[in-house]
Amino acid sequence: MVKARIVGEGERVVEGVGTVRELLSKLGIASSEAVVLRNGIILTEEDALSDGDEVLIYIVKSGG
Repeated sequence: MVKARIVGEGERVVEGVGTVRELLSKLGIASSEAVVLRNGIILTEEDALSDGDEVLIYIVKSGG
């Protein structure tokens, strides 16, 4: 279980994820539109997540 706090949207608990990529996919968030932090450190899509991890997700979009 990973607890994800999405800035501006609230918290979600996600089961069965092993990487940041899997977490974002289950949340329906494109990896190109998110910055994920654990303990204040930016994570990459390939970084592993463990049961009990808490992450902070910032959605970043730009337009023109």
